[in-house]
Amino acid sequence: MKCQICSNEKLQKVLFLGEHPPSDRFLNKDQLNQPEPKYPLELFFCDNCKLVQLGYAVPPEILFTDSFVYTTGSSGELVKNFSDLVEKLVKKFDLTSDDFVVDIGSNDGTLLSNYHEGITVLGIDPSEAAKIAVQRGIPTQRTFFDEKTAKEISKHGKAKIITATNVFAHVKELDSFMKGVFSLLTEDGVFVEESHYLLDMIQKMEYDSIYLEHLRYYSLKPLIRLFELYDMQVFDAKRISTHGGSLRVYACKKGAYEISENIPKILAEEEKKGLYEKQTFDDFAKRISTTKAKLMEILFKIKKDGKKIVGIGAPAKGNTLLNYCEINNDILDYLAEQGSLKVGKYSPGMHLRVVDEKQVFEDQPEYALLLAWNLKNIIVPKLKEKGFKGKFVIPNPEPHIMD
Repeated sequence: MKCQICSNEKLQKVLFLGEHPPSDRFLNKDQLNQPEPKYPLELFFCDNCKLVQLGYAVPPEILFTDSFVYTTGSSGELVKNFSDLVEKLVKKFDLTSDDFVVDIGSNDGTLLSNYHEGITVLGIDPSEAAKIAVQRGIPTQRTFFDEKTAKEISKHGKAKIITATNVFAHVKELDSFMKGVFSLLTEDGVFVEESHYLLDMIQKMEYDSIYLEHLRYYSLKPLIRLFELYDMQVFDAKRISTHGGSLRVYACKKGAYEISENIPKILAEEEKKGLYEKQTFDDFAKRISTTKAKLMEILFKIKKDGKKIVGIGAPAKGNTLLNYCEINNDILDYLAEQGSLKVGKYSPGMHLRVVDEKQVFEDQPEYALLLAWNLKNIIVPKLKEKGFKGKFVIPNPEPHIMD
């Protein structure tokens, strides 16, 4: 094992969350008695370039093909985020009908659907969700993006904009990916990536955002180092709210754009908050253990009192929490989702049944464990408005019961 950016072989282990199945690999009922692959979920810190990464990289074919059931369009937060992003890109970089844009990890085409008619778009995605994009009339190639794919695409023209939202941290073959981005971009082209931000993960106790699909946990400093290795530069960056806190980064071929004042500001904040020190991650690991104990104390007391608990949502992050805390059918009756491909399936690892959200209003359990807890200010009012009368268990950053 070595650093996925600078190839340093002396990495320091800072966290181990146990053995986990792929977090978006939901199961059919006939798969419940079959062997389920699990892999070590552990974080390592590179003291050279300051990258935080997983210790084991699961083959992407296992993670992102037929069994991958996540769809971007199911998240109202992301739908709005991508609409705003495209509007900014069109305006900031003066996109016209002569331009070509590519979205890597395009999923169901939600981001690309926001470009106005005339701009040529192309999605790249290996999952089942690509079929939805095609049905929506969005040109999509069902494949992984790499140097070879980029060369095939570039025969039809270079891209002014390439986006990779919530996918850049997933890429296993990073060298081929980066070479592909460079070769596909026009000379004044821009690569935009969004990833869950390491600083938010630590400050907000978002350890459930650690899962096998996320190979790297980015701060800005290692990203700058990465792009420099491929004759590119990060020229702007911005913190955004999606996924509990993400970092949006703009990169280009060296010299194409001036460096924004945002770059030194964010770097100074990272250093001040200890993102370049191992001790920060050691402290994070201790806080995770304490948080788990407090959550389980709450759940066990509810069950001891004879009350029912269901899980609200079935996000990937929820499966990290469920498996790490070993929250199974003895604690939760089921997981509830609205309008999702996961309904009718079972969660990886804990094998909790996923039902349509309407069952919550019929059953009226006394408590609901909110797995997408970072969206509690949106989800809780909506559920109450729809008629849910119970209380909510909020697992992070400080486990508590919310009326």
